[in-house]
Amino acid sequence: MKKVFNLRMAAAMLAAGVMLTSCSDDDDPAGPSVRTCLIDFENTSIELAGPDSYGANLYYGYDGTQFTKGAIEVEPGVDFEFGLNSGVYSTYTDLFNGGMFLSQWNYRTDKAGTTAGWWENYTNQCSVYNTASTDGANKGAGADGSNTFAVINGYGQTAASFGFSAGAEYEVSSMMICPTSYNYGMLANGNPMGNDGGKTIKEAKGWFKVLAYGYDAQGNAVNGGKPLEKYICDYRTPASTVELFSTWQTWDLSALGKVNKIKIDFDGSDTGQWGLNTPAYICIDNIKLVLDDNK
Repeated sequence: MKKVFNLRMAAAMLAAGVMLTSCSDDDDPAGPSVRTCLIDFENTSIELAGPDSYGANLYYGYDGTQFTKGAIEVEPGVDFEFGLNSGVYSTYTDLFNGGMFLSQWNYRTDKAGTTAGWWENYTNQCSVYNTASTDGANKGAGADGSNTFAVINGYGQTAASFGFSAGAEYEVSSMMICPTSYNYGMLANGNPMGNDGGKTIKEAKGWFKVLAYGYDAQGNAVNGGKPLEKYICDYRTPASTVELFSTWQTWDLSALGKVNKIKIDFDGSDTGQWGLNTPAYICIDNIKLVLDDNK
């Protein structure tokens, strides 16, 4: 395995606040050489959600450095791009309009000075619910014990997306996902604002899933316009049960093929007049790309 890394380029990109991926050539004696990249969000100067787990710096008018977008170099001339949406519910670029941002928060219980149930509401919306990490340590909660992960928020018109600059197209073979604390809490303990009378998702025999739509460089939907789906939980029948999980899980996205952009959306059983009642969040990490091969 050969690392693809240029120290001079690395120094320049880090100074500009752009993170480099871990790229390699996988030499398989039985097949062609395949170049891959792992986007793990570590060691970047991209602004993290803060100054607490609500993420005030994700909103317009924040008195400090507001996060709006981030870029990660995949290979020379091509960046992995993500950020917050604009022009949906306001003209501003901020989380009111949905989007994707980086975080290290991992509160799974109430912390000192907060009211009961603080950990499972929007004021803790930037925390991942990863029981393999130390509650409230705010480090080591990413996939494989890493520190930094990304949070996706929004659905429908506010659905978040990530993609590649310069019209580049790659296969996104997989990524890791884990619920946020806000999302997990509403599913596991019941949503008082939902249509299930405060029942847990299991008691209501409900379901919640995340969807991935792929698009090519011309903006055309791939995979016949059909999304790939991953159930966060499903309690409709004993035979179809998917238990609500609380550690990082792998989501295979290879069926989308080569894409320029992936849009993340949500759907669930708890919906009402204004749409989905379940908080539309998911944490993602360790995005694996296939850059090319010699087939």
